[in-house]
Amino acid sequence: MRRRIIRILIAIVIIYTVALSIQAGLTALHAKSYVASLSGEYDRTTLDNQSNQVASDVNRLFTLLSVPVVKQIASVAGVDFSPIRDEVVATIKASSWLVGADAPKRYMIAFQNSAEARGTGGILGAFAIIDLNKSALTVVRTGSNAVLYSLKDVPVKVPAEFTKLYGKNPAILQNSNLSPHFPYGAEIWMGLWKKQFGEQLDGVIAVDPSSLSYVLKATGPITLASGEIITSENVVAETLQKAYKRYEKDNNARKQYLVDIMNAAASKITSGQFSKVEMAKAIKRGLIENRILLYSRDQEAQKELSTVRLGGFLSKDPNNEYRAVIQNIDASKLDYYLKRSVVVETKSCKNIQQTQVRVKLTNTLKSGVGLPAYVLTRADKGKPADLVTGQHRFKLFIYGPTNAKLVSVLRENREDGLGGGSTERGRPIYVADVDLAPGESEELLANFAGGVGNISFVDQPLVIPTELSVKGGC
Repeated sequence: MRRRIIRILIAIVIIYTVALSIQAGLTALHAKSYVASLSGEYDRTTLDNQSNQVASDVNRLFTLLSVPVVKQIASVAGVDFSPIRDEVVATIKASSWLVGADAPKRYMIAFQNSAEARGTGGILGAFAIIDLNKSALTVVRTGSNAVLYSLKDVPVKVPAEFTKLYGKNPAILQNSNLSPHFPYGAEIWMGLWKKQFGEQLDGVIAVDPSSLSYVLKATGPITLASGEIITSENVVAETLQKAYKRYEKDNNARKQYLVDIMNAAASKITSGQFSKVEMAKAIKRGLIENRILLYSRDQEAQKELSTVRLGGFLSKDPNNEYRAVIQNIDASKLDYYLKRSVVVETKSCKNIQQTQVRVKLTNTLKSGVGLPAYVLTRADKGKPADLVTGQHRFKLFIYGPTNAKLVSVLRENREDGLGGGSTERGRPIYVADVDLAPGESEELLANFAGGVGNISFVDQPLVIPTELSVKGGC
């Protein structure tokens, strides 16, 4: 009996291995043809058909690789890419346009500074303009936000609810990405660029120092002209904390320092000086943490991106998704020290689902004494008379699911100044103004009615990842 079972298991393994080999072979053949087409002269329909064929092959390959024993082995080896399956397939489907197979494409790479929080992560600190032409990448120019200017009005068409929620602030370069809906920020950045340089960009790719730290694991350390070595381990602290002290008297030099780091990393990437496996791992982690975002001006490509994390959409589809978004309003760089703990808990499944979101915010800074004035900036109006050095003011936006309702709110130890409600893209929002001295914490609570499907939470990519707990479900 035991031998029979063993023979059956061996047969299953052989069948699976053969099937996997055949599938891999088909994928390789389609992929080889597809890669060749990206460098050739083909019409858009042909390119899209080939993209869809490769995407279909890859999707089937992911299905085969989801067999538990294989998945377990892949996880142990650190090469389980199933968590970004949807992103991989969607990107392949859109790739012929994205990589410039039909015509050269020009993108802005937006380097977000997560020490000053915005809806999609952080303020735009530095940028690069790159060309993609038949999958060949060229860096055209790089710079800091010092060379970009702002407008009085938002340069693209936005919904009335957007203006009601954010006013004209997004017309200011540093506030373009106040909304967590990435296409809004990307379109505004592109609009500002066109107004200033008369050039229509084809898309925006957003990254941050944390995602760069993952990439540096693949490329290895980079050496600046000064001889300074930037590594995966030190790049976040060097760019978002230590640089402010080092260049305390020269903020433009600090911004150039960011550009120098970006240039050095880009040089390694464009010259192929990296481990492909480690780079894939870096991209995987960046995607999962919402630190890599992509917007395309092409409607068909954007349609694919809208369904996955890479697109950074605040979806209007039915869902049971929650968010806790920080908006820095004092112009400080104190979000580097901000800790967030979130508990999403089902309270009732009768009739309409009831869900509670508790957000605890902590200013982990022990003391602001000795920090550069630029880091401690309080440019907000109505500052308290007894302002403590290192005190940080920001807004918290707690988002509920599409078509849900904000039922009630509560703030720790407060009966007034609770904040208010608003909406964005069909989502109810609890908005509150928070001001925390070093070491202080506050907990805010929002109750929502509605939601479809399993509870999910989309984390805003700041320096300190959110501590998340999800309880219950219907």
